[in-house]
Amino acid sequence: MSNTKTPSLTKETQHFATYIAMVVRNAMEDFHCEHLTDKQMMELNPIVRNTICTALHAFHNYKRDEEARKFVDFQFRMIPRYWEAPELLPDYVRLREREG
Repeated sequence: MSNTKTPSLTKETQHFATYIAMVVRNAMEDFHCEHLTDKQMMELNPIVRNTICTALHAFHNYKRDEEARKFVDFQFRMIPRYWEAPELLPDYVRLREREG
């Protein structure tokens, strides 16, 4: 059942998207220092946050919203076959090894 109104966001989705964006931003710190100005990073940060938020919203609404389903299906079709499988960040792995 589709809705033409602007989708609403839960605080939980916004909070989770902000958390993921912070992990992405921290993982990009060396790249930022070497290749991007602070001004460019300021422009990139909301793009990352809003993209993550949109992806989470669409994924969570996949089963009940036709537009969300179309969006998610399109994004999945766009993933190149040559992309490597995601891995855990080395800093996270080291932290777990120290604590374990």
